[in-house]
Amino acid sequence: DTTPRALVLYSPGREDSLGYEKNIRLALEHLRIRADSLDLTRTQSVSYTDYDMVILATAYWEDEMTESCARLMNYVEEGGKLLLTTVPESLGAQFDTGYRRMGIVDFGDYLTYDTISFEQDLLPGMAGRTFSGETFSDVALSVTLEDSACVYAWAQDAAGRRTPLIWSYDCGRGRVAVFNSTSGKGDFWRGIVAGCVNTLSDTVMYPVVNALCLFIDDFPSPQYESESDVVRDEYNRSAKEFYRDIWWPDMLQIAKAYGDVYTGLFVATYNDETDPARQTYTESATELYFGNSLLKNGCEMGAHGYNHQPLTGAGGTPADMHYQPWANVADMTASLTRLKEITGQMFPAVTLRSYVPPSNYLSAEGRQAVRQALPDLEVISGIYTNEEEEGDVYVQDFTVAEDGIAEFPRVTAGMAPDDYEQMSALSALGLYGTFSHFIHPDDVFDPDRSGGKSWEELYRAYCAWMKDIHTSYPWLRSLTATEAGNALRICDVADPHLIVAQDEIRGSVENFLGPVSFYLKTNLTPKTTDENCTIRRISAGKGMGYYLVTVESPNFSIRLVAA
Repeated sequence: DTTPRALVLYSPGREDSLGYEKNIRLALEHLRIRADSLDLTRTQSVSYTDYDMVILATAYWEDEMTESCARLMNYVEEGGKLLLTTVPESLGAQFDTGYRRMGIVDFGDYLTYDTISFEQDLLPGMAGRTFSGETFSDVALSVTLEDSACVYAWAQDAAGRRTPLIWSYDCGRGRVAVFNSTSGKGDFWRGIVAGCVNTLSDTVMYPVVNALCLFIDDFPSPQYESESDVVRDEYNRSAKEFYRDIWWPDMLQIAKAYGDVYTGLFVATYNDETDPARQTYTESATELYFGNSLLKNGCEMGAHGYNHQPLTGAGGTPADMHYQPWANVADMTASLTRLKEITGQMFPAVTLRSYVPPSNYLSAEGRQAVRQALPDLEVISGIYTNEEEEGDVYVQDFTVAEDGIAEFPRVTAGMAPDDYEQMSALSALGLYGTFSHFIHPDDVFDPDRSGGKSWEELYRAYCAWMKDIHTSYPWLRSLTATEAGNALRICDVADPHLIVAQDEIRGSVENFLGPVSFYLKTNLTPKTTDENCTIRRISAGKGMGYYLVTVESPNFSIRLVAA
């Protein structure tokens, strides 16, 4: 068996450590690394050499590690790999025993930082980028490192003081990597954690989806009949005229510039009726116009709902959102069946294969209803990041559910992404090879979503971001939601067996359903040996970096030559 094995040491009694452990295991799953988890208090029962790497997913080693960490550090010196995913809770005898072998020469107090700068490609496209703001606020231990340590990212505080945030250090025949932070438990950081795992090896390779997916929620929808002071003042137009003359032509223009396609999510009406007996619909010429234009431009139409009431029961959405709960699965199913009928009448060429839950809320019963009402369903797209909202928020990882539905979440949203959104995007791009983003046609009308910006300003910000993404990741495939779901299926089921030697990688892919994209990170130069794969460097510059490998048939090999 060629699958690498990791031992994850954690503290089952500590909530933060449970978060680290869960997040790390998810990242490892996508990196195709098999993981065992072990209570930190029981390390004396395990042989570290049974594993390719050990990952410390807890801050409590001073209190809970019952044996000296010297044995763990000796494992590293003899060729093992160790990743520390968090700042230690306290510094004592264990830290004193190990810190020099982590590449630390000296250490001071804790630094509260709010800015992260990437010096190298921890993940593709990250080198040279800086992210700042209170959402990044965290603590790191102030350290001075050996000159031979390889620093991937720095943390900096408001006064300009900085400390290494992510680094690796070769210790004896092995390697230690450190994520000097407490953030690693959040799903937002899963890609960053994966990048830290990647630093442990000179050469790593794992399958990715390779999809750029753009969703427009509530499109088509009846909102175009509304009035808005915003566009009346700025453009002397009604909302309908603004959408028709300005918003949609602008959105088509930027999509055409990069060859992108949208998935528009159809909502038939904005009534709040949850009793199927009272659900009515009057066809709207405006909805028809936008729906047909969406389809004519090669985009996909997916389902959002008969109306915008999330498919949840009582208590499924926060009270301040004023949504009506559904009585039962049958009523939920009936409403989506009604949407399917309306779609069939208005857009006979459309088969509804993708579904996005209104406001990203969907209960287990609601999901059941979606399956029943939409027999051709292939993809559900909720959201990737759980921000502790109450209710049935539909949070997903990029995976295929047991019933065969592709769970393809949206990672980012909005027209003018802040640093948090931008780093979210890069984190997901690094682990899954996906850029999954959604917008609303009425972003400009919503003071929260628009941040008080005019349409011109929002559009300019969006165009700048699309330019950045397409310039930094020009190899990404622009796909509709259904196409992205299929790409996810190919990636999800692919079971690679890789033999990584000093001068070559020999690979075979079990469950090969079609060409599979892989990320390859190496400090060597990879060369194809036959027609079975193609290789493209995707990191800037030379030397250590990432490559996109497209594997065209189940067996392939790659030569690795000195850079």
